Amino acid sequence: MKNVGTILAAVFLVFVLLLYMCTFQVRFTEVAIKKTWGNPSGDAITAPGLYPKWPSPIQSTVVYDKRIRILQDRTEETRTSDGKNVLLTTFAAWRITDPVLFHTNFPVGVEEGEKKLRATVVTQKHAVVGRHQFSEFVSTDPLRRKLREIEKEIESAVSRDAATEYGIEVADFGIKKLGLPESVTTAIFASMKSHEEAKAARYEAEGEARASGIIANARAAEERIRAAARKKAELIKARAQEVVSAYYKEFNRNPELRILLDKLRTVAEALRSRTTLILDSTQSPWDVFSEEIRRQIPRMQKEGRAEDGGLGGVHGHTASSAEVE
Repeated sequence: MKNVGTILAAVFLVFVLLLYMCTFQVRFTEVAIKKTWGNPSGDAITAPGLYPKWPSPIQSTVVYDKRIRILQDRTEETRTSDGKNVLLTTFAAWRITDPVLFHTNFPVGVEEGEKKLRATVVTQKHAVVGRHQFSEFVSTDPLRRKLREIEKEIESAVSRDAATEYGIEVADFGIKKLGLPESVTTAIFASMKSHEEAKAARYEAEGEARASGIIANARAAEERIRAAARKKAELIKARAQEVVSAYYKEFNRNPELRILLDKLRTVAEALRSRTTLILDSTQSPWDVFSEEIRRQIPRMQKEGRAEDGGLGGVHGHTASSAEVE
């Protein structure tokens, strides 16, 4: 009985050992390939589970983690097409999608593949940046900056090389940091400042030119308005002269009426406010209150009625003199 137990235990151990040598496990986070006599055979195994294989050295397995890895590029100077340097730091999120191709290129391990991917990123970064001008990275004009397009261009080039040559998928790529070398920062900012100052001077000159044009137009409009006003004033003055000339013609035919109207106007101006005066009625123009002048008024009134529209006494003569004025 004792020997039977030993035999059974030995058989069980042999079975476990054979099972270990002839099977391998693939987890859900892994991909694997089988190698026969040291060369990959068959397609990659991507589904999790327990798989058979011939014992070593006939067949062996290589298992890779298929989860996404992060590769951060080192910061280094890169020259643009117009001869200026920029500092770019990039990152790449990648994973192994074709383990057969990856193992063929990097049989030593994942570290070798990561090193090759880093070199590809650096190469493509220099190539793409070298096709673009500095203003597409740093500019005060948002329309000239093309950082996102440059980022996509680098990602496309890296993804193409990584997929076709290394069996790597680049899930995400981006520019983590953009900087300027200390040696060129001062010169670049001075150039940008002078450029903006030139733009400001141009805008100021344009503004002054427009202001001068507006002022000139305003002065021309003012002169046209003044000329029109002077012309209208001359017309009014000419019409007034015609009216006055007609009155003077009438006055020349009847000078006594003119003198009387002038006296009445003077008296009316003197008595415009409440005033108490002690006057000599023999002195002009106060002689209009004398009896002699009062007797002459009906005669002058009759003579001037046809031309003046009728004078009804002293008040009528005062109104006529005011109209002439």
